[in-house]
Amino acid sequence: MRNDKRNIRRSGKHRKFGPILLAAGVIAGVCSLPAEGMTTLAVHGGAREYMRSTGRIQYEQAVFDSADLQDILSHIDEKKRAAAGTLIQLGTRFRQQAAGYTYDRNPDAEQGEIDIGQIDWTTLIQAAADSQTVPDKLSVLNPEAAMHIEGVEERTDYYETAIEDNISRGMAAWADGKLLLGNGADNDKAYKKGTEDSKEGKVPENLYPIYAADEVAVEIRHMHQGEPENKDGVSGCYQNSHTTRVQKIKCNTELIKTEAVWYPNPDEPEGGSWHGGEYTCPYHGGLYESPGMCPHQREENVTVWKHDTICGLEDTLYAKLTVRGTDTDYYDHAIQLEAVLEEGDGYGNLTWQEGGVFVWTDVEGNVLGTGPEYTACEAGVYRCSINVDNTDIDHREVDVTVRRAGLVKRSN
Repeated sequence: MRNDKRNIRRSGKHRKFGPILLAAGVIAGVCSLPAEGMTTLAVHGGAREYMRSTGRIQYEQAVFDSADLQDILSHIDEKKRAAAGTLIQLGTRFRQQAAGYTYDRNPDAEQGEIDIGQIDWTTLIQAAADSQTVPDKLSVLNPEAAMHIEGVEERTDYYETAIEDNISRGMAAWADGKLLLGNGADNDKAYKKGTEDSKEGKVPENLYPIYAADEVAVEIRHMHQGEPENKDGVSGCYQNSHTTRVQKIKCNTELIKTEAVWYPNPDEPEGGSWHGGEYTCPYHGGLYESPGMCPHQREENVTVWKHDTICGLEDTLYAKLTVRGTDTDYYDHAIQLEAVLEEGDGYGNLTWQEGGVFVWTDVEGNVLGTGPEYTACEAGVYRCSINVDNTDIDHREVDVTVRRAGLVKRSN
């Protein structure tokens, strides 16, 4: 068959079916050959007859041996198994019965153990055609996971054939043997609805908000009470006292020069004298022959106040308050806030009220809860404070902001 094989390779349209058709023709011709020369045939009788070749067969100008037939058989078997395997992946289930092979597309049934190489081509071709259609009333495999589409119940019972609206713009797919070019209408509708809902603060029922909250912390330190006062005695954390001393205060103002004036003497012709031209202090007067600073001094009593801290708690750390948020469930529409109080050196100076260590409030001061944990069900600012009587602390509360970080869809 070497000459005929070359002719088959040059045929584009019938390349796949050439070996099969040629083999059929060769076999038909062989049946009419005389049993002489290079040909040895063994024909067995019975209900069906089979031709067996143990050597080489020549038909006109074509020569082939048993290895050629084995190649043809192997090629047919390979393609048949590939076609059947692809159909099984697409949901076709083959069944072996007494009269041969049949098939169905029941999604709840498993593919049993069969020799798919024995399935005839007629059955495979019909199964391939049926695989391009969506069977009527095909049950949804997992109703819980069915996508919610406006106008369709979330838990639908059956699949429906897709249309162009159901496919993303620019994508293509086959449905019931038709090529559909997606226009993205469903995506556009969902985007528009989501945009409108977000403006109104709505979240689709099948989506759950993911909350996040950054960790915040403050140090609770001693803050001095009262103010230093210029009065003997105690004012809050301060001891006030004073001392009095005599202090000499020198004027030390720069001397200014006076104007020189000529005064004539009427008793002496062209006689007279100059007056002025000396230096003087603008505040204390006096006359000085040369420039300089006023040396005038005075004495006065000066009071010096001293303010000592007597509480002994200068910048003492009472505690550190930390609040963090953890959203680990994702499906409870909430986030758990947790408060932690770390003790400092002055922790024992805190005076606690009854009712617990922590108090949770909103920004308006409304009490939301007590205890180390609080479950926030919406975004916003939450405040956690320690429940103490102390007024000598710089911080007693911390604000934590809960924000919506995204949405998650439950998958089951």
